[in-house]
Amino acid sequence: MSLRRKLLNQFAHPHGVLGHVAGWILASRTSNRMRNEWVVDLLAPGGSDHVLENGCGPGVALALCLSKAPGICAVGVDRSGVMIRQSATRNREAVRSGRLILAEGSIEALPATTAPFDKAFCINVIQFIDDKEAFITKIAQRLKPGGMLAIAYQPRHANPTRADALAMADTLERIFSASGFEAIRKEELALKPVPAICVMGCRAH
Repeated sequence: MSLRRKLLNQFAHPHGVLGHVAGWILASRTSNRMRNEWVVDLLAPGGSDHVLENGCGPGVALALCLSKAPGICAVGVDRSGVMIRQSATRNREAVRSGRLILAEGSIEALPATTAPFDKAFCINVIQFIDDKEAFITKIAQRLKPGGMLAIAYQPRHANPTRADALAMADTLERIFSASGFEAIRKEELALKPVPAICVMGCRAH
């Protein structure tokens, strides 16, 4: 396997030396940072919101969320220990103060007693999930009634197209609707080489 292919595979589950490189790319690439900023702006966390990021990577979006208001608290979950450590380093003050909790594993790793979330999101995670409906249902169960979920995706495979992004949006909109979300909407951000999409909805009361 070529070094490039090995590095690309790291984005699904960063680990080892190449996992650290993947984390640096996720935190540094301009399109990644723009996508993170866009999704956080769409979520518009504020006040005393309790926010969940599933697949938090190196913690860039978590840092953006926490910067929006001093009363915001967040939880970041990632199955990669490398990403959890990078996120902890990037957000060390928030971790130290208790505003940010990081957990290695899946959303099931969070204690059942974890307070419900006002807002939840994931960015370029959904393509790695086989059972997308079950994944979205598990997040919905952690949201308050009326809580908002945002799932963003930018195709990064070989020869991606806008049609690939829109096809994922169609899939997500169907699942959101079947899962009882309301006020479902689709947003699109012009990026290179292809746009990112974000599907959003609120858990039914």
